[in-house]
Amino acid sequence: MKKLFIILSFACCLMATQAQNANLKKSVEDGIKTSIQQTENREWKEAFATCRALDGMIAVEEQKTKKAAPELHYLVSKERLRMYMRLNNSEQSKLQVEKLEDYAAKAKSDEVNEDLLLTKANYYQKFGMNDKSLQCYKALVQKRSAGKDEQGVDQCFQDMLAQAKGNKNASLTRAVERLYTNWQDSIKAVKAAQELKALQDDYAASQNTLQEKESKISTQKGTIIFLCILAAALAGSLLFFIGVMLKNIRQIKKLKTSLSIANDNNDSKSKFINNIGNQIAPSLDAIEAGQVKSHVKALKGLMSHIQTYMELESTREEHYEMKDMNISTLCESIMNKAKETFRPGVEATLNVPRVNIRTNAEALENVLLYLLDNAAQHTESGKITLEFKKRSAHSGQFIVTDTGTGIPEEKRVNLFKPFAEVQDLTKGDGLGLPTCSLIAYKLNGTLRLDEEYKKGTRFILELHS
Repeated sequence: MKKLFIILSFACCLMATQAQNANLKKSVEDGIKTSIQQTENREWKEAFATCRALDGMIAVEEQKTKKAAPELHYLVSKERLRMYMRLNNSEQSKLQVEKLEDYAAKAKSDEVNEDLLLTKANYYQKFGMNDKSLQCYKALVQKRSAGKDEQGVDQCFQDMLAQAKGNKNASLTRAVERLYTNWQDSIKAVKAAQELKALQDDYAASQNTLQEKESKISTQKGTIIFLCILAAALAGSLLFFIGVMLKNIRQIKKLKTSLSIANDNNDSKSKFINNIGNQIAPSLDAIEAGQVKSHVKALKGLMSHIQTYMELESTREEHYEMKDMNISTLCESIMNKAKETFRPGVEATLNVPRVNIRTNAEALENVLLYLLDNAAQHTESGKITLEFKKRSAHSGQFIVTDTGTGIPEEKRVNLFKPFAEVQDLTKGDGLGLPTCSLIAYKLNGTLRLDEEYKKGTRFILELHS
């Protein structure tokens, strides 16, 4: 019974103390509201007297309870800082900031520490120390986003922006937007680096494949030599050995052709990997300088075009599914789409007979539409022509001709080679024609520039069925 009485007495004392502390905090908050009202009425002496009275009231309570109240002192010092900042008194403002730091350290409260960062940021902003102000906002963001994944950090920025805009805190809004933009740019740069690493891994795998093919060629050559020696020794089996030899020769020829293609593609990949840093550096520099939107869009387009090119290159020996179709109807549709990009005064000419060929409509449309759009970009007057000529029972040529500015001689050598030179990504990445060339290969054909045509530009897409 006695123990129960002691426990009840202790609980009552604790509740009374908590109620007293709550009443004291309410009194301090009301006093601060009074100080704010006094400064609005330009009653500065009265406002400072109110703060001194609040400090005295807190001190009396600390003596009674034998317990420090740094959170309440923090609130009063923060009000003094507000008034000194209104009065443009930098020396006294600095002194109050130091006191706030001391009270916040003693309070050991995350809420008080976050408020201290915001308060210091406003103080630095007020007296022209913008770099220090930004550091405070950055520390606040790091504190709130600590231990979170990418999605969590993004949500943290969104919440802080919403809070800043809701409180009409322009400086916090600008700072968070700037930090948010920098963070997003850093994430994009990391992803671009990861894409580059993946391409480097693909290049290494291609080199291994190339070595395996070279090993096979060496083995086949050894087999041929062995068969030749054996044929000389065994005259009775001459015809058999000749047949085996011819078969191996055909295999070697096929491997050499495949090896030649692999070498060309690996050379393109090597140039691409060597130039990728120079290729994206101007855009990354422009992003860092604040030109974000157009260059981020250009980088996204580059990554998309790289992915398309690499997918086509890795499946170059897998030809498209072919079927018979009337190319006149298909070409009319392609020209109608392309004409929307022609300049006024440029004539669109279509010369395609009503014949059927075996091809893939989607892949063929992608190539011809790109060639027509490319012609439209470089033709200000005259005409752009799309025609088809039957060369044999199993081959034909699609010809795209324009009367534009033509292609300079120095650019023709690398016209179908990706990343042969550094491009302004906002004006194009140079992957269009190399990609079309790969599509043409998968259509069992070739794409080339007519070197003899001098009145503009002419591309010839030759297909074999």
